Order: sequence, then C-alpha cells, then structure tokens
Amino acid sequence: METKVLVVEDDDHLREVLLQAATLEGYQALAVSSAEAAIERLERESFDIMVTDVNLPQMSGLDLLPQCVRLQQRIIVIVMTAFGTVDVAVEAMKRGASDFLVKPFELATLLGAIRVAASRVTRASDGAKKSARPSGIVADSAAMRALFEQVTTIAPFNTTVLVTGETGTGKEMVARSIHLQSTRKTRALVALNCAAVPEQLLEDELFGHIKGAFTGAQGARQGRFEQADGGTLFLDEIGDMSLPLQSKLLRVLQEREFEKLGSAQTIKVDVRIVAATSADLEMRITQGTFRSDLFYRLNVVHLRLPPLRDRREDIEPLARHLLARFIESAGLPPKAIADEAWSALKSYRWPGNVRQLQNAMERAAALSGVAPVIGLRDLPEEVRGGAVTGVTPALAVDQEIVNDGAMPDEGLNFDAVVTEVERELLLRSLNKSGGNKMQAAKLLNMKRTTFVEKLKRLQIDSEEK
Repeated sequence: METKVLVVEDDDHLREVLLQAATLEGYQALAVSSAEAAIERLERESFDIMVTDVNLPQMSGLDLLPQCVRLQQRIIVIVMTAFGTVDVAVEAMKRGASDFLVKPFELATLLGAIRVAASRVTRASDGAKKSARPSGIVADSAAMRALFEQVTTIAPFNTTVLVTGETGTGKEMVARSIHLQSTRKTRALVALNCAAVPEQLLEDELFGHIKGAFTGAQGARQGRFEQADGGTLFLDEIGDMSLPLQSKLLRVLQEREFEKLGSAQTIKVDVRIVAATSADLEMRITQGTFRSDLFYRLNVVHLRLPPLRDRREDIEPLARHLLARFIESAGLPPKAIADEAWSALKSYRWPGNVRQLQNAMERAAALSGVAPVIGLRDLPEEVRGGAVTGVTPALAVDQEIVNDGAMPDEGLNFDAVVTEVERELLLRSLNKSGGNKMQAAKLLNMKRTTFVEKLKRLQIDSEEK
C-alpha cells in the first residue's frame, strides 16, 4: 500500500519543493497552506504521515497537532520550524510530534525522516512486507533489500543456511527472520554462541548428558539439539568450534541423530540449522582448523551480510530506529538529531558495524538527557567530525605526521589517536588471520588473553561476553 503524506506549509515555494520531493520519493503526497485546510483534509481522508510547519497563519502548527492526533490517532507527525528553541521542540513532542527539524535543513534530512516514518507505518501494517524484513533490522540499501528477498525465498524450505559477515552486522537477526518466515515458526528457535562457551563444555551444550555422565552430573540435561527439535538451531561463530566437535556436528547434520554424553542411546531430531560466522571459513580450511566437508554441508545457502560502511544509505534509518528504541525503553522524551551530528554519523566508517552504531546512539541519548536535540557533542569522540577513516579530522594521524613529525596547529587528542591506532591494528590482525584470535595475537606479538581483553575493551568483539 502506498504511503500517504500530507504537507502543511504556508510558504508557496517551499510547499511546492516539499510536495515534489515527496512525490519523487514514491509517496502519495498532498500539500496545503494552512492548519485549517489540513484539518479539513484529515476529516475527509486518511494519511500516514503529516509534515507541518509551526509558524502558520491563524492556527499554528503546534495547535494543529492535537487536532491531527484526535482525527487520526496513528498518523506520524514531523514538525518543521525556523525557531528551533528547546521549549518549542519539547512542546511539539508533548503534543504528538514524532520528529522535529530546524530550518534551514537539507532536503535529504527531511526525506530521511519521512522514510523512517514510512518504515514505521509499514511495520505497523498487517501486510506481507511486515514479515519480509528481519525483526529489528532497518535498511533501505539495495544490498539489504536483495538479502531480504533471499531470506523470504529460502525461509519456507528446510535448507541449511550459512550467514557470514563482520561482527555486529546482525547475523542473529537474519537467522530469526528465517525462522519466523518458515513452517517451523511455531516451534523453538534455539541460539548458541560457540565462541562464548568453553571448548570442554560446548559438547554438553549441544548434545546434553545423562545422570552420572561425569562428576557433578546429578541429573539429565537436554542439549540445544534436543531443545530445538521441530524448530531451528542457530549456531553463531561456528568457525571457533574445535575439530573433534566439528566431526560430531557433521554426523548430526548428515544423520539427524546423536547420543547424549554418557549414553549409548541414539536420539533422532528434526532440526533446521542456521550457522553464522565472522571468520573466513575457506581460509581456515587451508589453515587446517576447519573441516572442508562440514563447510560444504553448512554452505548449502550462503547469505552474506555487508558491513555498514558499504551501505551508508542505511545509517540514517538505522540510527533513527535505534535511537527511538532506546528512548522508549529508557523513558526519555523524543529527540531529533542535529544536522552536524548527521554529517558525522553518515561519514564515519563504523568498524563495529550496527552494534557500534547502537552503542553510539544510546550514549548520545543518555548524554543529551532531556534535551530534545542530539548534537555533535553528544556523539562518541571517534565519531565526531565523521572522517572516512573513522577518526575525526582533528584527531587523524596521517603519514606526514608519522614520517615527518608534523603536528597540526590545533593539536590532537593523544588518547583518542592511540585508541584508534590500536583499534585499527586489532582489526587488521583479525582480518589477516581470518578471524582466528590466536593467530591474530601472534601477529601482534601478544598473548591471546591480552588480545581478547583489548577486543572487549574496544567493543570490537563483544559477542564473546
């Protein structure tokens, strides 16, 4: 169903620009010049989104808001104003506005706000598009739309799926979407992070044990395979599984049967496997740390999640979605994002992907407190300025500084620069080793425990927590 947008703006030129822009974006748009005309339209016709100026002749945009919500409770309202004071923003939000934009703003900023509102309308509807997107994933890029189509296509079948992508790209959400669109959706989706469980306990997690199987086994225990019988088992970071356990997993995938620890009784299961990894499994095969036959068994359907830096058009809708979700959970008032903050968010390279963006938006929301607008100062230091390298221009260390000892006139932040260099070295070593932490640590001449601790401190690999 086509999204319907009502624009309320008394400036003739701006009204026409906004109307044409919304129409070109594919929305069914209508524009009026006053609050009274808007009320008349709302009484006769339903709209999904309303974009209104505050400074209107006779009745103001603020006075229009409660009338609008009274007539159409589910409409999403975006308020524009040239007087961007805190009081006006707070009052607009109190009266039912969902977003607040300060003039002058870039047309792309308004279209982004409308796009996020339209996605909310879509998610609220009962149409097929609601279930087509992975739960919790918001994306507009062509790459992600193609991925959604693949998920919808393969979900009804019992095919084994391998999901690959960098840490923080949303692999578990893709697995959840596959399950929810499959014939198994009424049964359990059981998840296990193979990297988060010690190797000696992972077999018990997968297959369970009987009473007395080992010291301390005072009762029987179901493993994840048994818990997922009839449903879906999501095995995250499967690249970190040991070779002996890989052999046992391969047998289960081939025969659909296993034995609990300490038992000779064979248990048959009907489980769909969705596996995920941030490692390069083909590289690990050449290194002898991953079985090629298991890889081929898992790699029936391969879904590749692109990193956030390769789909920059998703940054804005994702940031709005993550911000709104945190605000709702924390009980904070609605917040808009200033243009300079948007500039930084869109140009940063996000080495930690969606998870890092989530952390940044939660931090910004918390630091801004009850303020209605998130500014540049509320963003993490490495994001402010939005350099493509992932470091702000004032903090960037280029080759000239390293080679010639040059120092910028404005100086630089030593701790931030060192942190970014450390982050870059850790990421490069992980990439070089195909995600193998032991080998990555050797490349940097440090202990694995030290390496893992640095990953956690810099939130590069928070899935290990």
